[in-house]
Amino acid sequence: MKTKRELRIASRASQLARIQAELVGNAVKQRFPDRDIIYVPVITTGDRSAETGNLPPKNKDDFVREIEMLLLKNEADLAVHSLKDVPSNAPDELTLCTVLQREDPRDVLVGRANMFCLNPSAKIGTSSPRRRALLNFRFKSNNVAHIRGNVDTRLQKLDCGEYDSILLAAAGLHRLNLRHRIDSYLDPSNFVPAPCQGTLAVQFRHDDVQLASTIEPLQHLRVEAAARCEREIVLSLEADCNSPIGIYCEDRSTEYVLHAIVLNIAGTETLELKVNDQDPVRLATNVANSLIAMGVEKLLR
Repeated sequence: MKTKRELRIASRASQLARIQAELVGNAVKQRFPDRDIIYVPVITTGDRSAETGNLPPKNKDDFVREIEMLLLKNEADLAVHSLKDVPSNAPDELTLCTVLQREDPRDVLVGRANMFCLNPSAKIGTSSPRRRALLNFRFKSNNVAHIRGNVDTRLQKLDCGEYDSILLAAAGLHRLNLRHRIDSYLDPSNFVPAPCQGTLAVQFRHDDVQLASTIEPLQHLRVEAAARCEREIVLSLEADCNSPIGIYCEDRSTEYVLHAIVLNIAGTETLELKVNDQDPVRLATNVANSLIAMGVEKLLR
């Protein structure tokens, strides 16, 4: 079968999403120099909502639905996503898999050297229910305010004095070459990241055998295993993007260590687990079953 030269890669239209798409495109080009990479930026419903300052989208579908439709209509060949933005109910016609190494999964503080130098009444910006709940639970922060927009917009709001500090994902700032803006990294065993934070994923039509063989060299089995572990727990708990839940499957070469925390929205009640196992599938099952047995549904109501 003759290889198709043109590869149309769809992603969200933000600068960060374009950079992530280019990371994948460049990796493909390095292994298959004859492929012509074409980037297809998409302004999604979730992006429009974020930039207009409305409330956060009700679910992650708002960030991927239009992109998935391009694949289904054969108007793009490959989609690149931040895996944490991809819901568990992806269309059956599409294959989803992780690619490249995971970027730093930690949350970071921008604007202050560390959380302990912030007054409890300092205005901290974040749009994440998980981060809001953790700020209250760990640091008793009582002035956490919503902040919307892409990374540049949020940094501008901080620089203009609208916030004393903001919380962001290290992965995004690293990929945007903005490491110098990071004032401190938050310990992921204490301030547990969002499931799959820092992990890139691609989607393509499941019957595209040629593209599957193109993507295979970009995959890393242990990255995929950790991602599946984290997503399986979210699915088992019937959680969504508005659930204050942190899950981090840490790869320690010979085993995986699972850090999990589930909070109520206010951050006044929590369930926490730290479990290790060599088998990430068994790890996901045991942690999900333990959280359910401990009454996690009461926190996620």
